Amino acid sequence: MKKQNSLKAQEVKRAVESFQGDILTLLDKIVGINSYSHNTTGVAQVAQEVSKSLPSPLALENATSYDDEVVWICRHSSSNEPPILLVGHLDTVFPPGSFDSGVVARGPHLLGPGVADMKGGVVVILGALWVLDRLGFLPGISLILALNGDEEIGSPRSSPKLVELARTSRLGLVFEFGGPEGSVVTSRRGLHRYRLEIHGEAGHSGTHQGAKTSAVVELAHQILKLEALNDPKAGISLNVGQVKGGTAVNIIPAEAEAELEVRFFEENKGDEVEEKIRTLIRSTPQSKLKINLTKRHGRPPMTCTPSISSLYRAAARTAKKIDLQLLEEARGGASDANFLGATNLPTLDGLGPVGEMDHSKNERILKNSLFQRVELLVHLLWDLRSWTA
Repeated sequence: MKKQNSLKAQEVKRAVESFQGDILTLLDKIVGINSYSHNTTGVAQVAQEVSKSLPSPLALENATSYDDEVVWICRHSSSNEPPILLVGHLDTVFPPGSFDSGVVARGPHLLGPGVADMKGGVVVILGALWVLDRLGFLPGISLILALNGDEEIGSPRSSPKLVELARTSRLGLVFEFGGPEGSVVTSRRGLHRYRLEIHGEAGHSGTHQGAKTSAVVELAHQILKLEALNDPKAGISLNVGQVKGGTAVNIIPAEAEAELEVRFFEENKGDEVEEKIRTLIRSTPQSKLKINLTKRHGRPPMTCTPSISSLYRAAARTAKKIDLQLLEEARGGASDANFLGATNLPTLDGLGPVGEMDHSKNERILKNSLFQRVELLVHLLWDLRSWTA
């Protein structure tokens, strides 16, 4: 192992350049594997490719899990010091057949399913480990790499393990895509997800007399009232994203339901919106209707605490060594960084390549930012190996 503080910027840059072809090849390979959250076989295939790509003697191991959801973990220890926790996810939002391709180059961008969210970020981690291994610095860094396969559906089964790892770590780095101009994320909104179920009375639509007790009609009224709770200035968003109801066109619908979510920067604001939702439901005028609201799952907000601010400033100083200005942002979406931050672990997110249009068929990253982020992560892992808030 080389002496501490002898990591040279030019050596790192040259090493990253030497791995560019391997980085692009690996990205194309894992983007080409469909890993929709419910396609557990595809997710496991991506994990296998990642494991094969880790520098020796590192290896991914399956952690204790539930049913068909697995967390893959790689541990590397250089001392008894708390490790740096690196977190990424292997799943995407695209069902098989909806958007299947490898990486497509288009101008300065690379496009493909999950290229930004977040297979590009996973490749950044691997590229940095390759460089540190080649330069002889990897043995001096204690880290844990944790990858899950259910992030896009809220990490319902993997989050307990991530929280457990966070409680024994020095700091957390999460590899969702970088924001505009390469910004990293220091806060995120939390979210609550709900199912709203309405039970009315069925009847023949052609012969029924008088007012209908239609579950679908009531759901339509409820949706309009719910959507009125949006408050962008307060950082509150509510979205009714999925609805269904009824059985046939000639039957008054007896059943209807909706899936909705609320996002917020402060936990108490999320609780306030929930109480407003429950008040709306209780005020329904038709006594024959039955309405149930079930809270399904959620993520706590990631708040920019003093320790996160301190970590951001340390990362920004490191970025200046390679002539990068590292901006920060508050992001409206949630990620596994929310769970880490809720344990008071100093955490930075958005360390993947600069990307945009995630969850769409135009999802893309800036190609050059992929290599920039590898270079940055090499320096961050070395500079932060003994960091304390």
